[in-house]
This record gives sequence, C-alpha cells and structure tokens, in this order.
Amino acid sequence: MSGGVDSSVAASLLKDRGYDVEAVFMRNWDTRDERDECPSERDYRDVQSVCAQLGIKCHLVNLVKEYWNTVFAVTLDAYARGLTPNPDILCNSEIKFGVLLDHIGRITGDRPWWFATGHYARLLRDRSGNVQLHRGADGSKDQSYYLAGVPATSFGRVIFPLGSLSKSEDVRRIAQEKRLVTANKEESMGICFVGERRKFDHFLAEYIPQKDGDVVSNEGHQLGTHRGIFTKTIGQTAGIPGLDTKWYVYAKDIKRNRMYAAPGRNDPLLYKRTVRAGPAHWISGTPPADLGLFGRITLEAQVRFMQRPQKCTVTIDQR
Repeated sequence: MSGGVDSSVAASLLKDRGYDVEAVFMRNWDTRDERDECPSERDYRDVQSVCAQLGIKCHLVNLVKEYWNTVFAVTLDAYARGLTPNPDILCNSEIKFGVLLDHIGRITGDRPWWFATGHYARLLRDRSGNVQLHRGADGSKDQSYYLAGVPATSFGRVIFPLGSLSKSEDVRRIAQEKRLVTANKEESMGICFVGERRKFDHFLAEYIPQKDGDVVSNEGHQLGTHRGIFTKTIGQTAGIPGLDTKWYVYAKDIKRNRMYAAPGRNDPLLYKRTVRAGPAHWISGTPPADLGLFGRITLEAQVRFMQRPQKCTVTIDQR
C-alpha cells in the first residue's frame, strides 16, 4: 500500500472477497537526507489509518539502500549522460516487483501468498500458467507502461484488483462508500525523492556537476545558454528568453555540452520515423517467434506515459 486511494481500495476489495489481507509499505527514501519534507511519512500514516479501518496488519519495509543502488544511482548516471530515464519504471522492476517480493516471502514464511497492488493494469494467465501483461480497462489511468520492465516471472504471484475498474466511476465511489480516509486524497504527481514542490533540475544539480553550455540552431547559430545538459529533455522547450517563437530541444551533443533547438512545434527536426532502442526487454523472457523468423514484427510503440500507442515495425539491429 502506498497511502493513496488506489491501493486502499485494492486492499478493501480483497478483504471483501474473503482474502486474509496484510499491508506492506515500502520506505524507499530517507527523509533525513532531504532539506524538504518527503511525503512518505504522511503516506505511511494514511496507510496505517486505512489498515486500522480495515482491521488488517501493516508491515513497514525499509528499502532505502536497495532503492539508492538500483534506481537512484542508475537514474543519476543516465541524466549525467544526457538521457531522460524513468525512475518509476526502474522502481517497479527492481524494487516493488523485485526485492520487495523477497521480503514478502520472508514475512509470510510457509504460508501461501499473493501480492496485490493498486495498479491500473491486467494480468492474463493461460492454462500453462504463463502470464501476459495487458492494459488496464481505464484508458485514462492505464499503468501498464510503468510495468513493461517487469519480467513475467515476477508476475507469477501478482494480482491487480483494479485492472478492470474505472478510477473516476468505480474506485473513488467505493472509497467514499467505505469511508476510507484516503477517499478524497489527491494523486501524488511527484517523484518520491524529489517531492512535489521542488524543481527537478534544481534537485539534480545537487548530485550532478552543473556546467553551462550553448543552445544553438540547426545552422549552428547561438540562441542562448542552458544550465546543464541534464536540465532539458528532447522535445522540451529550450527556455530561451527574448525570442518571438518558442524553440524546442531536438538533440544534444554531450561531448560539446551543447543543445540543438528548432522553432515551433511542427519543425521536421522534432519528428522521427525511426528510433533505435535498447536493450530489449521481453516480458515473457523471449522475443516473439515472428521476429526471429522474419526479422521484423508489427507492434505498437509508446515512448511516454499516456501517449496514444503508435503502430510500428520492429526489426533487430545487427550492428
């Protein structure tokens, strides 16, 4: 449980179905290291309150060290190289559906167990026990994007009680009918180690050396300056004052500490027909048979949360 309405309702639904439910709360970030208050302490109090309402036990698991090594350090390294990683995807694959499952195994001992979360996603199982990750029924809240890095082996004991429900029509209503303390709690939009009030680039500057550099046009004309190669991502406004048109970052030169920008949202430099991605992670553990047989396969691509999936052709890059 995270302290939000989704995991609260998931726990309540399972208890209503007759499961012996116990809650586990992950502490991933040490608030004593931060100058601003991290909301995790408030979230933990909300989890305890909901557990008291439901009459279930609550376990606190400290994963600060594991989170630092497998999520935070990896995130910093990627930003320092000019990339834009997604720590939430890493947290799911490495922590929530990784080391946390090991802790749950120790908590439960010899008892059989399932691990449930409040994710808006669905898991389908065939007669052989193979697991497939599917999008949640609520398209506006579907979180399968954040779970795409988790292997099927980690989903073996996982269930998503909210996968077929709507956040606005079902989950909020259930929480209000149950009078859960989190029924009207707003969604958390920040990253746990940053918080909701701090600017992300200011936070990163505390860990990554900040070096000013040039922002230039495709022709090499200087447009302005940036305060660190990690402060902007591809497609983001370059933030250059005094120009009539907004310019958007379309490329970075890490060695020269330079960003390239194009004017307006529709400049061709901001769009690509091909993308080289990797390393490939197949949830099942192996690539689709058609890819190995024909060297290509038609799939759907999504490069950011809530982007509408786009049809694409995937080929294996032999370079």
